[in-house]
Amino acid sequence: MKGAEIDAMKTYPINLVLENKLVILVGAKGEIVHKIPGLLEVGARVRVIAPSAAPEVESRARAGEIEWLRRRYQPGDLSGAAVVFAATNDPVVHDRIWAEGAANNQLVNVMDVIDRCNFHAVSTFRRGLLTVAIGTGGAAPALAVTLRRRLEAEIGPEYGEFLERAQALRPIVQRRVHPFRRRVEFWYALVESPALDALRAGDDAAFQRIVAALLAQYSTFPQRPAAPAPALELAA
Repeated sequence: MKGAEIDAMKTYPINLVLENKLVILVGAKGEIVHKIPGLLEVGARVRVIAPSAAPEVESRARAGEIEWLRRRYQPGDLSGAAVVFAATNDPVVHDRIWAEGAANNQLVNVMDVIDRCNFHAVSTFRRGLLTVAIGTGGAAPALAVTLRRRLEAEIGPEYGEFLERAQALRPIVQRRVHPFRRRVEFWYALVESPALDALRAGDDAAFQRIVAALLAQYSTFPQRPAAPAPALELAA
């Protein structure tokens, strides 16, 4: 796909698995530097190519968190990369990066140059297993950042805790609630229940009561009185 086509097309949002994958940043000052913490968080191997860099880049390179090639981009530098970001203020360099990345079938984002991108980065935040991502198709990243900040204030740590508990609860639901459609109903009922409110208030007992009541309601085979209570199973 040519970069010039992307602003006339709808994009398909995905989450990339970048653990142990090489991500190259050409440029090491300004907005591109803000990509580094998120990339390291997901386990990417980060290589920066730039003759000079922001203090944060220098400190991370000294600590061994990232690799820094202290020179300008050269043809062939993108070999082996899964994703490439570039921000150099040099259109000629951007054209060369785009051409090399396209030849390698790589994901390339020349920041703030829409026709030199085959993907758009999004503004994200996390609450444990929950990832919230907002994109504007490259049209107005500032709007994505503004909306992200609003949602960050509304979506608290209880959502991450809810997902951790849901993950622990899943095998119990799988065992006790049949068929699949009824399990779907159980999960929607749990999400729409006061369970999140209980976690927000730090009321673990209330959360456990809600789970136990919904399991009793949706279970295909009622649990025998002698069996461990769902709350104990979940807590374990």
